[in-house]
Amino acid sequence: MLAATAASSAQEAKPAVEVSLERRTTEGWQAVDNTTVFDAGDEIRFRFRTHFAGHLYVLDRTSGGESAWLYPRPGTGQSSRVEPGPEYLVPDTRGSFVVGGTPGFDVTYWVVSQTPIDARGPSLPPSGSQPSTLLPRCREQVLKARGLCVDQRAGPRPLANPASAPAELRGGARLAARDLTFRSEGGPTRISAPDSRPGTIVYEFRIAHR
Repeated sequence: MLAATAASSAQEAKPAVEVSLERRTTEGWQAVDNTTVFDAGDEIRFRFRTHFAGHLYVLDRTSGGESAWLYPRPGTGQSSRVEPGPEYLVPDTRGSFVVGGTPGFDVTYWVVSQTPIDARGPSLPPSGSQPSTLLPRCREQVLKARGLCVDQRAGPRPLANPASAPAELRGGARLAARDLTFRSEGGPTRISAPDSRPGTIVYEFRIAHR
């Protein structure tokens, strides 16, 4: 029993976060598959939980190459501070993320840092930013079996080169690469670091839409 408790405590000590995706329906907000291909006009939001205290920053880079903050939202007085345990909604409890624009993949960049980041508010698309030409493709076998359109290229994944993250998100910080484990068993995706070393968790979450 002591060994099991120690193992459980060690697991909890590792920096980890959980994230899931929801879509608004006529019956309210409902959890959906992270790889869902959305239609223009769909309203979606993220549900987020952290297992360590820190600061959360989420920036959306649209398929058209534009940038917008999802968390903290500009002009709302929203704090970047997040505590272990509670669930946080992104954008927030009153907002949603409306799918639209050029069909393709929006890329949301997520940074959970133990210290604040001097993030900068985007105004115009960064120099060199180009619209995405990658288009979602429905997996036919899943479409026929469940009536869903999904694309496995969507959803959360490692950011192989954090230096390629938008400059607005990095601010004055140096985002270092870190091995992360992504685990999903029918619920929220758990993203964890392999050790208890303090640091920053950086990943991207792709939103497919047509």
